[in-house]
Amino acid sequence: MRWTSWWPLWRSRRLSVMGLDVGPEVCSLVVLNGSPARPDTVCCAECLVLPKGWVAQGEVLQAVELGQWLRTYLQAGDYRAHMAYIGLDSACVSNHLVTLTAGLSPDDVAFQLQAEVQSLQPDDVTEVCIDYRIDTEPAPAGEQRYWVQAVPRLRVEVLQRMAQLAGMKAVVVEPRQDAAHRTERSDAWGTLPQAHVTLALQCEAAFGLALRAWHGEGTNFLPHREDTHHALRRAWLLGVGMWITGGAFLAAGFAMVMASAADSKQPHVSDVVASVRDLADVQKAHQQAQALHDRRTEQARWLQARHVLQSQSLQLSRVLSQAAQGVWVSRVKQQGARWTVHGEALSAAHAQQLVTQLKALDIWAQAPELPQLQVMPAVSATGLPIWQFRIEADLKVGV
Repeated sequence: MRWTSWWPLWRSRRLSVMGLDVGPEVCSLVVLNGSPARPDTVCCAECLVLPKGWVAQGEVLQAVELGQWLRTYLQAGDYRAHMAYIGLDSACVSNHLVTLTAGLSPDDVAFQLQAEVQSLQPDDVTEVCIDYRIDTEPAPAGEQRYWVQAVPRLRVEVLQRMAQLAGMKAVVVEPRQDAAHRTERSDAWGTLPQAHVTLALQCEAAFGLALRAWHGEGTNFLPHREDTHHALRRAWLLGVGMWITGGAFLAAGFAMVMASAADSKQPHVSDVVASVRDLADVQKAHQQAQALHDRRTEQARWLQARHVLQSQSLQLSRVLSQAAQGVWVSRVKQQGARWTVHGEALSAAHAQQLVTQLKALDIWAQAPELPQLQVMPAVSATGLPIWQFRIEADLKVGV
């Protein structure tokens, strides 16, 4: 299915964007043109027939080949799309509800959400891209909840590379289901010819992706928040640098004013006051820069501690999963560095053996102890008694 419009592209200030839907079974694209206010032309809408092995289960496996193929496709149709809105399969997206302390700065929120969600990922996911929104449900006093979506960073980087090879800039990467919902809710049908609408509906997710150029809301796994924050931070630090440089000149001017006042016995009070005020501003800017540095240092320590706890937890989980026969772990609880393990054993010796296995791990600030070990009446079909136990220990922190 392919359709081409010869709508003139020479008109000034017109948008031309591509929506690319990378689905689990088929890929489709839509090129959509329009004024900055609304879309008005579906230039093409097509379900792509790609060579086997380029895309599998919604994952792009051959980004170079697909990017070059898309470039050739767009050039052949004289489609002048420069921005790509890409949808990925929601199967690779994880959703999390994270609670943080209320009142954090946007930088701190992004940092802590990234760290929290990263710690929940499987071992084979080295890093994730996230986007988030504030939970609309009321939170307890002093807390703020966030809905966070995460996707493996490698998936996003592959799509960015593919768009670049196709001659476009990836502007948005979002779940394809979100794009399909945008198509259902869109009021763009009233501005498009009926023939265009019919074609667009054949590729509803790709059409919804292209519509994102006119509807800015939604998830975006590209680092748009980071880019904005980094740009603001660079501008702020540049301003601090200018203040500090200017402060040196102001200090010199201040000394000259004081010397001139002493010589003439007629001090210019207003100039002196202005110089002192400017010097105070420079000192305040320096204090703010130092506070930012201190906060970043503390965040780095916090993240390191999280990684240490995660590594320790994995070691502990492996030991518990390999516990000797005759031991059953029913519950594991962690509060900060404090670990508590509840379970049952066929004998006191079995429980003691598990404690010995745990003590062999070099992860403890306080070695595992067995504060509870009690025999229960026979409850199994064998008629043997059951021993209930509780093991407690403290993990090392910050090592």
